[in-house]
Amino acid sequence: MIRAAAALALLVLGALVGLAAVALHASWWGFVLAAVGSLAVLPALPPRWWTLPPYAVGWWVPLLVAWAGRREGDYALESSRYGYGLVVLAAVLVVAAAFLTALRAPRRQRYRKPGRAPGSARRGAR
Repeated sequence: MIRAAAALALLVLGALVGLAAVALHASWWGFVLAAVGSLAVLPALPPRWWTLPPYAVGWWVPLLVAWAGRREGDYALESSRYGYGLVVLAAVLVVAAAFLTALRAPRRQRYRKPGRAPGSARRGAR
């Protein structure tokens, strides 16, 4: 239950940070702030399936909404280096979150019977 609540909270946090990134990406300082703020979360959170991936998916939601365009025919993302940089930043964020989760996640230990060393063969067995 706590993991689900943490995942939901990080999903919302990612959506808020993504919304701020979409809102501020038009200027150079806004793009740098969005990049630093978004990527600083990766080493700050523990690498678990309920931390990094929900944050990255939540970050994508406002970007996809802004990318879809509006009824007037224009887009909330600029067709400039900052707009394309924001799309690349989102892709880097998702790939890094998946990679760090897979790389640094703790592995489960296999159950071993007590009294036997791992890899030792039983005597008399063929």
